[in-house]
Amino acid sequence: MGAGDASQITRAAATVGALTIPYMKGGRGRPLLYLHGLSGGSRWDTFHIALALTNTVYAPRLPGWPDGEIPAEISAVGDYARVMIAFLDAVEIKQADLVGHSFGGWIALELAALEPARFPKLVVLDPMGVEMRGAPAADLAAMDEDAFLRAAFVHTGVVAVRSDFGAILEDVRKGHEFENQWKSRGIIARLLRDRHADPELLTKARAISADTLIVWGRNDALVPCRHGEALAAAIPKAQLALIPEAGHTPMRERRETTQRLVRNFLLGADFEDDAGLIVKSPPAAQ
Repeated sequence: MGAGDASQITRAAATVGALTIPYMKGGRGRPLLYLHGLSGGSRWDTFHIALALTNTVYAPRLPGWPDGEIPAEISAVGDYARVMIAFLDAVEIKQADLVGHSFGGWIALELAALEPARFPKLVVLDPMGVEMRGAPAADLAAMDEDAFLRAAFVHTGVVAVRSDFGAILEDVRKGHEFENQWKSRGIIARLLRDRHADPELLTKARAISADTLIVWGRNDALVPCRHGEALAAAIPKAQLALIPEAGHTPMRERRETTQRLVRNFLLGADFEDDAGLIVKSPPAAQ
């Protein structure tokens, strides 16, 4: 499948109890559930296209986005996990690869621990949720725009963003990506209140049986990369890749590198790790 085919999507909605969950679907191949993070779930962007080259991607918009109205039946991350299980049932998917970024990565970890057999492959990118003394995640509720900008992005001024015809210059602070992430910050802060992490998440992660790739922006100041090291130690079949010059959204700041890592993993191909990105590999098969 070419990028042109992978960029074509359909939009639909699934009914899950009293909730209506809009989702985008594109690509061809093994089903893949993609759970968005701070970037929100309203666009089919280049990372979706990269996933759709190898998989049929289902990308739901999490309840509460983009209006910030979190349904009454959702009061914790575990509730989102149960809603996503019901979503998969509604669209008649019994087994799928699972990819989650940021807040969606936290939900993905909960999902993979809740129903291990349902998700043979798991990719999480800078997931939230780990509690770690000495390296806590940022308090989203306490951050102003400047603090959030510096924590989430490596380059905070004018950057060149690749497009279909070369590159365009974008002021990160005034761009759509920052706007979406800042808005999502408020939604997540309202949901979590003072519960920035789950003290049981690393214990739950030990139940994950999926082949797992953990990708982390080495310069992420929202969720330190030490959290990735802890997850890689907890999940039995996990490997960890740290991407330099990337913050909380490595698929934006180091697009080609992130897409190559994730695509090779989903295909089961050997990693071309000439840049030394893989810092922890899964144990050898017995």
